[in-house]
Amino acid sequence: MRTPTRRARRRAIATLGVTALTAVALLPTVAVAEAEQDPSLLGDPATYLVESLSAPGKVVEIGNPAAQPTLPGSTPAAAAVFPFAKTPEALRAQAVLAYPVEASPERVVLANAEGDVLVRRANDDPDYRYLTIEGLTLDEAASDPRAQWTITDAGGGLSYLRNVQAYANGAVPGLDMYNWATATGSEVQTYDAGSANVQKWRLHSLTPTVPTVEQRVDTGIAPSFPTQLTARYGWGLRTTLTDVTWDAPSADVWKTDGIVIVEGTGIGYFGESVGVTASYLVGSLGAPAADATMTGHVGMTLKELQMHAPTAVERTVSGSDTTVTTPVSWDWSALADDATSTEGVVEIPAAASTGFEARLVITITRTESVNILRGAGIHWDYTHLNGTNFALTDGNRDVAGFDDWRSGGAANRVNPNTVSFYFDQPRQLTGAAVFDNNGRNNVGGVTVQYRDLIGGWSDLPTDAVTWPYVNATPNLALEVDSAPVLATGLRVVITNKTNDNWMSLSEVEAYGPELAG
Repeated sequence: MRTPTRRARRRAIATLGVTALTAVALLPTVAVAEAEQDPSLLGDPATYLVESLSAPGKVVEIGNPAAQPTLPGSTPAAAAVFPFAKTPEALRAQAVLAYPVEASPERVVLANAEGDVLVRRANDDPDYRYLTIEGLTLDEAASDPRAQWTITDAGGGLSYLRNVQAYANGAVPGLDMYNWATATGSEVQTYDAGSANVQKWRLHSLTPTVPTVEQRVDTGIAPSFPTQLTARYGWGLRTTLTDVTWDAPSADVWKTDGIVIVEGTGIGYFGESVGVTASYLVGSLGAPAADATMTGHVGMTLKELQMHAPTAVERTVSGSDTTVTTPVSWDWSALADDATSTEGVVEIPAAASTGFEARLVITITRTESVNILRGAGIHWDYTHLNGTNFALTDGNRDVAGFDDWRSGGAANRVNPNTVSFYFDQPRQLTGAAVFDNNGRNNVGGVTVQYRDLIGGWSDLPTDAVTWPYVNATPNLALEVDSAPVLATGLRVVITNKTNDNWMSLSEVEAYGPELAG
């Protein structure tokens, strides 16, 4: 790994956008060689780690002697890819400096920290596609199109780098992971510009991003400024900023409702100064909170209401149109026992422990009873199924949609067998039905069970039958109403009449109110 020369001068480098190339933020201190006094024909450079899309995790280095030997004369390639370095100093040494050409700002000169300029060989050179380091000064490069490049958008956060000097045949040279190689030290040259991954590059600035701190503070209360902030660099590196300091405003600003922006700095991974920002919304929370609303259905249980009730409300902030989401608990003791027995509106106040006034407005509507198993969010399972035909919820009660044949005859029957249905969310069950029409006519016993909120199974509570239900008819047509239960699933346990045959089912149904809202 190369390191910058000791005689290299340190200076701050401004970050340039991929297309605009305008200075917007300070970069870490990067060594820039004094090959000449400040080049008059070039602007301040942007500093990038140039990662290859086709060789992810590797970046272009200019002038690394460990590069792959190449033409001419089996010399190290002028540019090659190497894995991201692991230390700040080594990462800085990998950086490519992109100097904008003053006369044509859309063009840049690419160099390393030691001032080595990346140049394409002349068109009359047999190796005209290959790159070289000719010893051009930065200002000399500003007038040589072979040493100039454009950076254009390749989509998805990627860029193309094109050499300004066209080939003799008029084709545009594109910076290229030559021969599709990806190994450490693989050469980077030029080839006819295209859209292949070998010509796409991810330009990572050495300036990190730090999310703006956003908080609300009560009017008259000065905040405590954060001292732990995380910076993220473009290639994924995260670091905790050190020595975070803030330019604290006058104490009087916190006495007035509004937004206060506070700027500060921290020290980044490279020892650079990183700007940080905090935005404070100054204002007191209004009381009462805006009403929270929900919809329920006739017959909905207290448990269901509690499960679906919102857990936060919106409160206004004084002096602004901003609202803040605040946790809330509800006082369910205010709910009458018969509150959901008819259509109407129910109001529940916030619990005293919430600390502010709020109201939950529940609209109770009448919904139709539906076959839950034909809706969304249902997953089925079984003890044994013959083949792959599972059609117990297609609405057809008269065609077999399940059977449990297996080889081995009477000595190898599946008895009992179980078909289970699991719900994505708890549902109220008020009945069920099981059918075996035009099938094997061999279901002799049936038990319908529901799955509770913690995964246990219990018999469906009904006065219509005693479980297990004994089927004395050839076909099976069992329909039962039940006391309402809150369920996360339903299953049917069947036993046979005789081992001389296997069992089949045509349809399973589970009834409950359609979800409100």
